Amino acid sequence: MNSIRIAVIGIGNIGTLHLGNIERLRPKLHLTAVCDIVPEKAQRAAARYGCAAYTDAEVLLKDGVADAVIIATPHYFHTTIGIAALDSGHHVLVEKPISVHKADCERLIAAHTD
Repeated sequence: MNSIRIAVIGIGNIGTLHLGNIERLRPKLHLTAVCDIVPEKAQRAAARYGCAAYTDAEVLLKDGVADAVIIATPHYFHTTIGIAALDSGHHVLVEKPISVHKADCERLIAAHTD
């Protein structure tokens, strides 16, 4: 089995937890990028885990550095980033809650099934 290239978007408490879990699952998972709107958070995590640092999720998605992304941002960004990730061909894990409103949940789910 090849290693899955994975990126974490949002390096807060939950995002940091995911980073540790990914590290423990090496070599099945290979952390290729982290993203946070706070440049220092992204840079610290990237230096610790030896991966690329981003401050813009859309740039990360367009760069094609990952097969899958974990979205661990504040929940009001889940729908927008999730749809962008699905539209760019990534596998997606969205932290809970999936979205803020039912209509946003339905939009994100529809983006997966389209």
